[in-house]
Amino acid sequence: MISRGNGTATLVFDRPSAGPAADHPSVERPFTIVYGAFKAMGDLLNASPVIASQLNSGHKIKLLLFPVKALREFADLIDFGPNRGNLEILNIPASGGLKALREFCSVASRLDPDLVWISPHAPRVVASWKIPLLLWFSKKRYWRKARIAGASSERFSSLFDVRVPVNRDLPYLEREQLAFSMLSDTQSISPMRPIAFIPKIRELRKGPPLYDLLIHPGASVPSRMWPYQHYVELARLIPSCYRKVAVGLPRDIEMLRRLLPADAGIEFLTGNLEQAITAIARSRVVLTMDSGSLHFAKALDVPSVALFGKSDPATVISPGGRVLPIYERKFPCQPCGKAGCSQPEAYCINSISPQTVADALLRLLEEPSRPRFLDE
Repeated sequence: MISRGNGTATLVFDRPSAGPAADHPSVERPFTIVYGAFKAMGDLLNASPVIASQLNSGHKIKLLLFPVKALREFADLIDFGPNRGNLEILNIPASGGLKALREFCSVASRLDPDLVWISPHAPRVVASWKIPLLLWFSKKRYWRKARIAGASSERFSSLFDVRVPVNRDLPYLEREQLAFSMLSDTQSISPMRPIAFIPKIRELRKGPPLYDLLIHPGASVPSRMWPYQHYVELARLIPSCYRKVAVGLPRDIEMLRRLLPADAGIEFLTGNLEQAITAIARSRVVLTMDSGSLHFAKALDVPSVALFGKSDPATVISPGGRVLPIYERKFPCQPCGKAGCSQPEAYCINSISPQTVADALLRLLEEPSRPRFLDE
């Protein structure tokens, strides 16, 4: 179970024994958690307070990430606190067949976890069935003392030692904290450090902004992206007095560069992940899709307009803060939570008008300035 004290959650394990339980009481000790598995940056960022709380309690985390270069780089930009040295990043095979599986087994064989925690970040409809099976196999083969824990709504949750009935309609941050806290005998959530990036990124929020409006058009799947053609009308509706920049992957930036008129007054930037987050930190307002950039802006306290179509924002971001979600539930298939789209096109996000988006952005751009960074 988990005991609590000093604002952190601490696991207390009942050690297995052949003798009476009374002869082997629960003891608190440093332990090791295999934690994951993540393939999206927003999911990982919202799990970071729980991870940091365990690191700060003196425990070790073996963080499972899908082998995506940008995701591993992103983990190095998150402030996990002074005990970051107790965090080890491991890749979990996304594909590659038997070779990838053998490589993972080689890594798993040297681990000795007490707990294997499967984060409930994914919607139930797209939750992986492979991850629970792989981690269950690893337990049977290598991690005999470990306990597998996760949401009762995970696929193959019958293989878990501990199942928690967390509501998957909660926002990512609350879902992760509540689910982990339910490993204990109490339903309360201990205070945790806010989501934060490393200090050199946070410091940028204290300086003057380079841009009034940053546009990030990309998302992990096309059905979460606003049509490129809408940006032509949006550029016309935002006055030229505002300094505008579009940031994203080369393919997204090239498409916008081709579509937007030369006199639109928009700077185009593409680069590595740290440069993109740096640009967000140095902007007054951000326009983003339901993507990692939404969570970056929220963590940096940047006023943002976020466009949602296939997902209800109430299941993604916490209420309050400086994010203004635009979500127009017009179609019977909304919200679907699926990776792909079953319709001829993504009507849900395509139907959001440039005028609606421009009005929301201008409300934020015209707000009186306030402190650019709230110290933790």
